[in-house]
Order: sequence, then C-alpha cells, then structure tokens
Amino acid sequence: MNADVNRSRTAVVPQDMIRNPHAPRLVAAGETFDVIEVEDRLGFEALGALYAHRVAVGPVISDRRYRRIGFLVPPATAAPAARQRAVGPRHHGRGAWITVPPADCEDGPLVWLVPPSPEGRLTALHHVRAAIAEAARTLADSRPRVS
Repeated sequence: MNADVNRSRTAVVPQDMIRNPHAPRLVAAGETFDVIEVEDRLGFEALGALYAHRVAVGPVISDRRYRRIGFLVPPATAAPAARQRAVGPRHHGRGAWITVPPADCEDGPLVWLVPPSPEGRLTALHHVRAAIAEAARTLADSRPRVS
C-alpha cells in the first residue's frame, strides 16, 4: 500500500458535519464524498492497516447498531454498481443517502471513529481498497483451520 499522503485528494466536507454538534445528519453521497462500507471487524482491521502504513485517514463512521464501518472517500467518477453483494465492501455514491453522526457524540449507536477535519481531507479510495484487502487476508489467516 502506498503511503504517499500527497496523493490523497482533499474535498470540502459539508460544514454542517462540523458545525452542528447535536444531531445526526442525512447527507447525500456522490457530491462531496462517497462511502465505502464494510462489516465492523473488517473495518477496524482496515483502519489499523491504514494507520500502520501512515496513510492520512479521513472521516470514518461506526454504526454500532448494524456493526458497520464507513470510510469517507472522494466521490467516484463512475457511479457504483446498482446491485451489490450483501456481503463484502459496499460503495455508496451518487443517489445514496448517508446518516452521519453528531460532531460531539462519543457514545451512541452512530459515532465518528475519525471525525471530519476543517480541511475536509478524505482517504484516497485506492488506500481504502488496499487496506480492506489487507485486512481481509489478515482475518482469513487468523481463522482456525478445520482438519
């Protein structure tokens, strides 16, 4: 995984995501950011891989109710596939709506693992994909083998 932080795109994160500290917000994906959503165990492992490779990590959401992690990435130039598998990474882009947590919430069903910064930095999509692939290999290698 390339840790060149200069290649990470920067996008303007909606100021409502930073200013309103009291309530979750429903935000359209595909304009300012897309979201790559994975199962939480895979997401935590991928986040660890991003940090291990010294990638500048943008906002990351944890939905504890559904045990999902969402990485905010720059919007894709092509629309994500209309039908996606029920398991594995899901790409939410143009046409999708994302619930983002309150800025000041550290406990609850929807929280920021990595809050948005005023600069609006997003993690480059290729970094997130590589981290998810690495995390999947790590988790597969850690499973007990059945003889």
